[in-house]
Amino acid sequence: MSEITLNINGKQCKGKQGDSVLDVCVANSIDLPTLCHYKGLTDVGACRMCLVEIEKERNFVPACTHPASDGQVVKTSSEKLEKYRRLILELMFTERNHLCAYCVDSGDCELQSLAYKYQMDNARYQYAWPTQVTDSSNPFIVMDHNRCILCGRCIRTCDEITGAHALDFGKRGWKTNVCADINQPLGESSCISCGGCFQACPTGAIFSKASAYRGKPVECTTVESTCAICGVGCDIKALVKNNRLVRIDSPDMTKPRGLLCEMGRFEPLYDSAERVTTPLNRNSKGQLASCSYEEAFEIIAKKFGASDSVAGLASGKASSEALKALADLMDKLGSKLVDTLDGDDCRTVSQGIARFDSKAGLDMEAKLEDILTADCIVVIGAHPTKSHPVIGSYIMRAASKNKAQLIVLDPLRNPFTFRASVWLKPPEGKKELTVKALGKAILDHGLPKAAGDKSKFSADFKEVDVKKAGKDLGIDVHDITRAGQLLAESKNSIIIYGSGILEYKDADLVATILNLAALTSEKPSVISLKRYGNSRGAWQLGLGNPRGPVASDLAKGKAKGLYLLLADDLTESQALTDSIKGVEFTVVQASYLSPATAKADIVLPSLLWTESKGSYTTLDGINKKTSPLVKAPADIKTDADTLKEVARHLKK
Repeated sequence: MSEITLNINGKQCKGKQGDSVLDVCVANSIDLPTLCHYKGLTDVGACRMCLVEIEKERNFVPACTHPASDGQVVKTSSEKLEKYRRLILELMFTERNHLCAYCVDSGDCELQSLAYKYQMDNARYQYAWPTQVTDSSNPFIVMDHNRCILCGRCIRTCDEITGAHALDFGKRGWKTNVCADINQPLGESSCISCGGCFQACPTGAIFSKASAYRGKPVECTTVESTCAICGVGCDIKALVKNNRLVRIDSPDMTKPRGLLCEMGRFEPLYDSAERVTTPLNRNSKGQLASCSYEEAFEIIAKKFGASDSVAGLASGKASSEALKALADLMDKLGSKLVDTLDGDDCRTVSQGIARFDSKAGLDMEAKLEDILTADCIVVIGAHPTKSHPVIGSYIMRAASKNKAQLIVLDPLRNPFTFRASVWLKPPEGKKELTVKALGKAILDHGLPKAAGDKSKFSADFKEVDVKKAGKDLGIDVHDITRAGQLLAESKNSIIIYGSGILEYKDADLVATILNLAALTSEKPSVISLKRYGNSRGAWQLGLGNPRGPVASDLAKGKAKGLYLLLADDLTESQALTDSIKGVEFTVVQASYLSPATAKADIVLPSLLWTESKGSYTTLDGINKKTSPLVKAPADIKTDADTLKEVARHLKK
């Protein structure tokens, strides 16, 4: 973009063609009051606080929406402008019920700060004192209409960043409110509880229940880290007071991995499960009782040292350092039985990729940001709005902002089915036939010239009869044909698949999905949704046990000892706890008491991801690190240190 020069307050200021006057002011460190403006959102000029004088313009103009042009002469401050801004503030305060002394955001409110700046100690207008409701129906978020200034930042955040568009203005005139869906309570609406609205809110109109009155930002320490929950790897900024988490925000919601979800923003604040705080040993009465680390290590060394078959099983929520230490421990014990709780997923994905291309690996998968630029998105057997909500937001943003065509292949209704261009509902066990019918529909429509020679990938689909397949599947053949047409005509398609595919443990089905993706692009864009925050890190460390699932070996009695690394995972399955029954000696290293710890012979405490420093690999292969948000309990070792101590005691 070409450079432009403006005269602002007598100073020569540089900007770029396409900038607004406000953009140029910000770039040149010129202070200009705003309330409705928020970085990364479309400007609407609603609050009128950023009004400026521009030479040859008849009236004041909002700097946020007025285009900057070369040679403009701008004045951001004058007696008339300052009086006008003071008047606007008075009107805002008298329109609603702004009682700062009781507000959760007092001391951290943009409206209040401007009132101090303009010395607004009284108002010339009568206070309206309207009757406004406070909506606390959402489990995490409160919407207090008494403090709303109708700036629209929450609405634009929900639409442009989150992609949900659950919020909008409702009613008319002085009764205008921010409402959810068709004026529903927030907790009963399509709100996905990402919290972006309250982070963007300039007043106390929208706030977090968990954070209210727990501490102002000025009283807190700020810690930046990475969320380790689902594998997206979102950046976080935590406010901590007295070693307690007060609030988790995004450092910048507009950046890649900047948007947070319900899990990353709120889950650490609502942690109520019972912690394992000391090592536990099953005593002669069959009860778990506290013991020292040294006692626990000695017992483990004695039992594992005498066993000729010990298995290691880990959750993909553990850090790479802890997973590496577990792998080293199993090596020292001479055991090849090492697996993850989602090892079946690892084997299915890895084998499917190998059948598609023997030289390819997990690195062939697309990056998450590719979703935002896709013009056609296929979601197969996945519910990312639940499992990976930020990916769900990416999909919704691509569909609403880029007009990406959305094809959903799932028998169950989910939030995407309402936005889908085509919704294919295959019966149970028929997803592979549906994918093949979709591939044949693409071939029948004709591949784009840019696709080149796809004979290698089309072999999976050539023999399929779309009409017969549609009849067998109970799917309208026109829907299959339409989906095939959208994919064939797309220039930048991407396929996302998840648990609804991986549950079949069918590598051929994964290979077929990859072949489908390869039909329409030079490099197939596919993303598999891994179950845990560090699943890919565990797989890359070789904990996917290529010879088969360790859990089945446990059930068959092939392992006499088990070391189960759960870290802060509370999602272990009933199959896992059942498989422990046949093991002679079990060690569980976990943050929380659970059905698995109840069956253990030794329980070792584990730190939470919010208490420890660690490395994690996102589901699309980016290495990220976490920093401790709060200080860990002094008497609990890190997972890696605990495992290393167990290995060290084996020498004795």
